[in-house]
Amino acid sequence: MNNKRFVPALLLIAISTSVALFSCSKDKPAPATDDNPKLENLPGHTYTLAGNGTYGYVDGLRANAALNNPNGVAVDAAGNLYVTDQGNNAIRKITSEGIVTTLAGGTGDGLVNGPAKLAKFNNPIGIALDSKGNTYVTDFGNNVIRKIATDGTVSTFAGSGVIGFNDGKGPLATFNGPAGIAIDHADNLYITDNHNIIRKITPSQDVTTFAGNVHSGPGFADGTGSEANFRLPEGLAIDGADNIYVADYSNNMIRKITPAAVVTTVTGKLAPGSDNGASTSATFNGPLGVAVDKNGNIYVTDNLSLIRKIAASGEVTTFAGTKERGFYDGANLQAKFNDPHGIAVDASGNIYVGDEQNARIRKIIPPAK
Repeated sequence: MNNKRFVPALLLIAISTSVALFSCSKDKPAPATDDNPKLENLPGHTYTLAGNGTYGYVDGLRANAALNNPNGVAVDAAGNLYVTDQGNNAIRKITSEGIVTTLAGGTGDGLVNGPAKLAKFNNPIGIALDSKGNTYVTDFGNNVIRKIATDGTVSTFAGSGVIGFNDGKGPLATFNGPAGIAIDHADNLYITDNHNIIRKITPSQDVTTFAGNVHSGPGFADGTGSEANFRLPEGLAIDGADNIYVADYSNNMIRKITPAAVVTTVTGKLAPGSDNGASTSATFNGPLGVAVDKNGNIYVTDNLSLIRKIAASGEVTTFAGTKERGFYDGANLQAKFNDPHGIAVDASGNIYVGDEQNARIRKIIPPAK
């Protein structure tokens, strides 16, 4: 199992003894001040959208806010970002100006539904939004899928809390470490499951196995539905034609699943690496997150602390990062990341990354055309 999904216990204990919360107006953007510097937007550069670089739990202005292993990210049409703050068991919201609030959770680990302020999560990882503005979270430690309605009410959308691989309706279904999540244009949810399968959940909460075969175990095979094999699939993304892209972590590949469940390999090889070039020769080292822009370009967080780009033509390049773990804001190919995981892209083509070990949300601006 990928231990990157778990937060060190000592870190959580330290944070739980010292929690500070700040609030600010949601009605208008906070003015740029020394405490809330204006976020630069120079093309071809990487910036910190939110997070002060220390593990903690603080809402407020972007430069003061504290996160603890931010993982999954999703962006809405208004440019607001939604983040699974894994170490705090919280779901955070970050406005385009960098104002951080808690959407739900943050009161300790557990499985509690109800009002957002009382809800509990256990290692939330993936996050996605449906067409109605509801938020869905893969609650990895609880083995369930949670829903945060637009009124803030948290419920369990699918799963019983027991580890398993049963298909069925809502609480009759079981999951094993749900991680990645993406939603298609019909509001169907797709989930990566630690049983090396991709699950589908309809809006009416019917859970089926969409691709992969739990009985064949981890492996690599293209094919249709249960003919295909994965090896620890992580992040998911969906393009405009409802094709699904999978970061197949331990196979070091990016896989594609059509709406008819036909699985193919987009790029990557079983042997890890960081080679750029044509899709047939490029290599990856533990791809984690995946996102697709409106032009069909695919962006991938790589375990070498790189952000890779797969152009619609199939050409693979390094979009940001240096392969050296650390923290540095600056030109994209000089920027440094430390365990980038979740990734999302907005309508303008800006990339957002959950930079886990830096406890920051990074914004990557594409080069000028």
